[in-house]
Amino acid sequence: MSLPKRKKTTKKPSLLPKDFLHTVAKLFEKQFSKKTMGASFLIYGDLYQDEVVVCVSLSHPKSLKAASLHLSSDLPEGLVDQPEKLTEILKNLVDVAASWFAQGLEKGQGLESVFEEMKDLDPQWQEIAWEGKKIFVKINRDNYTLEKAADEFLKKAGFEDEEISDEELEELLGDDDPSKNTIH
Repeated sequence: MSLPKRKKTTKKPSLLPKDFLHTVAKLFEKQFSKKTMGASFLIYGDLYQDEVVVCVSLSHPKSLKAASLHLSSDLPEGLVDQPEKLTEILKNLVDVAASWFAQGLEKGQGLESVFEEMKDLDPQWQEIAWEGKKIFVKINRDNYTLEKAADEFLKKAGFEDEEISDEELEELLGDDDPSKNTIH
């Protein structure tokens, strides 16, 4: 399962370390536990050569609904020699997500409050400034927990783990913008 990416690439991403994803999920659970009304956070992340994508998803175990906030940042060249730079970028992405979910959960109705906050927002990638840095955000209702479970089920049933590129998807769907074909 790959997250939506902002930049076009044919290369498969590397996954962000599980320890990092788990730590961020625990941080969000602790920070917002009194406001989620039983919903829980899952964090996903893909690392490309020139972009990092993080998704913070809030879903309730008794519902198929989810609110997913995707965050993307450009990566500088030579990042391999500067791991502290990646750490700083990831910190900024996590801070933006925490701020957005804090605002979304403020009304006290858990996931429903977040949906209310989402309803007037553009679902395409949007550029924002955060502490002087360019960050891109995108929201949708993709339930990655469900997608991951379906992927695992299909893999166990013998189906190949085959991803379709954005270009192939556009060709199949006949539209230049695959996000318009997402059911919300």
